[in-house]
Amino acid sequence: MSGETVQFEQAAQQAKPEAEKRQVSTISFPYLDLDAAIEVAKAMYETRGHGPMEAADLAATLDQTISGNFRLKTGTARIFGLSEREGRDHTKLSDLGLRIIEPQTEAEARAEAFLEVELYAAIFEQYKGQRLPPPKALEREMQGLGVSSKQTDKARQAFERSARQAGFFAKGEDRLVKPHFGNSPPEPEEEVERDNERKDRSKGGGGGGGNSGQYHPLIQGMLETLPDVGDEWPDADRTSWLKMAESIFAMIYKRSSTDELVG
Repeated sequence: MSGETVQFEQAAQQAKPEAEKRQVSTISFPYLDLDAAIEVAKAMYETRGHGPMEAADLAATLDQTISGNFRLKTGTARIFGLSEREGRDHTKLSDLGLRIIEPQTEAEARAEAFLEVELYAAIFEQYKGQRLPPPKALEREMQGLGVSSKQTDKARQAFERSARQAGFFAKGEDRLVKPHFGNSPPEPEEEVERDNERKDRSKGGGGGGGNSGQYHPLIQGMLETLPDVGDEWPDADRTSWLKMAESIFAMIYKRSSTDELVG
């Protein structure tokens, strides 16, 4: 990890008192978002393709001068792993940078680039499969991971934009779920998410178990034996399941007075 953002802060604070220097972040993160990094990668490819290029050429391509803002943008591309240094004065696209500008591989490369950021990877590992804390609590979490107390707001905003741009908020912006591509097995946090969804459905208002909102254990167990939608279910097995259901219903529900008269 390049730690570009940390270097920018260190350079800016060299002349400040020692007490203020302690506010420098100790974990790598960008001030700009993933889309800004991809903008740099596309400019590099359009100008030099796979080859290395000097800072002056890249600045001209981005219609900028070699300034703090320019270094911030190019540093963002490095933090996301889209570019890498070539010698002292040249930069070139990384393999990830080349994949992120190709439509066929862009989505997967975006997800990989998000996790290239040291801060984002740490938050993902800590909260995968769980709800993210509210904004202020998340900022305190970032500070505990090494973000300067003066930069937590900017770090959080860039994090949220980048998570959205990388597809990690597809299940809702209160949790991080890594996008699933192709035939690769689901990530562990996806399995946790599915388990949570199944639990939520089982608590929905259709069951009888008093005011708890859950099904009777016998009914819950019966439902868990149902095959998945679309699977084969032989007639004999289906008949057995229905007979079991009828027995369970007779056991846990009282018959109405009308049924007793008819019987």
